[in-house]
Amino acid sequence: MLPASRPRPLHVATIGLAAATLTVLTGCGTVTVPAGPEATDPACATIVQNAPETMLGLDRRETTSQGTVAWGNGEDTIVLRCGVTPPGPTTDACTRLEDQRGLSVDWIVREEDGVVTFTTYGRSPAVDLTVPRSVAPDQPSAAALELAGLIAPLPVSRTCTGPGDTA
Repeated sequence: MLPASRPRPLHVATIGLAAATLTVLTGCGTVTVPAGPEATDPACATIVQNAPETMLGLDRRETTSQGTVAWGNGEDTIVLRCGVTPPGPTTDACTRLEDQRGLSVDWIVREEDGVVTFTTYGRSPAVDLTVPRSVAPDQPSAAALELAGLIAPLPVSRTCTGPGDTA
């Protein structure tokens, strides 16, 4: 009678490695992004569906929440959140950015810890776009300009009165 065979360590290691690889590959495709309070607005669905596949050379990634889009990896990730709380009065700069087609969007611009945040001003639903300086050290506004065609059609209730004005 032959002794019962034991699992071969090589096979166990191979199965374990395959499972670990699957976990890593699955995890690298999704970016955790909190949804804005109005992320269910139908306009947010349109923005997300029509957002570009690449942004400043970064590939689009899956996100965990409705009304969100991300491009890039790790700390070099650009994130769009639609349906965020509209900005109230602020002393932050309010800037109108106009793309080559003449489409313009007013943005509140803030920078903190190497990340520039653009928040639409006077648009409903409001949209946030965070751009790490590591992705666009000289012109983070290029990302906001790429989205003008998606955001310009949103209803306008207020506008900046001039470049660099406060809202």
